[in-house]
Amino acid sequence: MNKTDPDRARCSAPEEEYDSASTPESAIDQRTRKHLRVWVRRLHCNEGYENRQRSSKKRAAAASGPMDVKEPYEWIRCCNPSCGKWRMLLRSMTASTVMDSVKNGEWYCVMNTWDEKAASCGAAQESLPSVGCPPWVLIDHD
Repeated sequence: MNKTDPDRARCSAPEEEYDSASTPESAIDQRTRKHLRVWVRRLHCNEGYENRQRSSKKRAAAASGPMDVKEPYEWIRCCNPSCGKWRMLLRSMTASTVMDSVKNGEWYCVMNTWDEKAASCGAAQESLPSVGCPPWVLIDHD
């Protein structure tokens, strides 16, 4: 019944001997490690992107004068009639640029490339009041 190691998939195969230092990872551990590496890489890329955006905005703000009001987050709504959840955009994004990049002006949760944990209609909507959401979203949410 050993489908992962065909050479040892019979009773007559010799038993493997392992010492604890060279024990191979299980297939599940290897997949998990690869999966985690992908996520760490994505997080580093997102962090680098946000840092570049932040520094370019600081340069622009320094050129135009002091800015003491923090920009509000922008929100976008899923066009799926059975969903309709609001998703928060990154501070460096605008709803108009996101909507310009989609077909027929329809955006769905699965198109959420900046926050993969919310890239599904099944994912919970953000805790709206805790992230400074605009009043019109809160009214629509109730």
